[in-house]
Amino acid sequence: MKKTAITFCVLMALTLGFALAPVLISAAEFSHAGPPAFTVTFPGGSTEADEKTDPTQVWRIEYPGGFFCDAAVGPIPEGIALKDYAEKAYKPGLEKGQGANAKMSENKEITLSDGSKAFYAEISWTHPPTGTPIVTMIVAAYKDGKVVTIGAHPYADYGKFEKIVKSLKFK
Repeated sequence: MKKTAITFCVLMALTLGFALAPVLISAAEFSHAGPPAFTVTFPGGSTEADEKTDPTQVWRIEYPGGFFCDAAVGPIPEGIALKDYAEKAYKPGLEKGQGANAKMSENKEITLSDGSKAFYAEISWTHPPTGTPIVTMIVAAYKDGKVVTIGAHPYADYGKFEKIVKSLKFK
């Protein structure tokens, strides 16, 4: 009887662990106090990246498999409209930083869940050292005199990362 009770408890613990694991690691949220104040929702299981790649970065994570997501807050570039931000400000910095030629494959206005207007862009390029094709996805918004960009740089699982960058929500 004692052995049966112990086996039952172990099985219950394992069942509960498997049932709750997706809830416990399903989502996490980054919150930036501002200005401007905002949040980004991302899948659990990510780790804070040790190194920031740009002085304007306020958040950078590495998702299992070597995928990176980041958030940056900086001054709005003079003379660049929000609709042109990805092509005229972000893409040149990406090309210079990676030593790669990049191509804009999408750039469209979106409405964030808080009602703010933003632009979603996809920039295709090849990682020079590895030859891996990457699609950088960004959402850019102008708020409180700043540009906020949420970026992801996947080479697979594109839908998951599109959801992350589009989860930008101003408080």
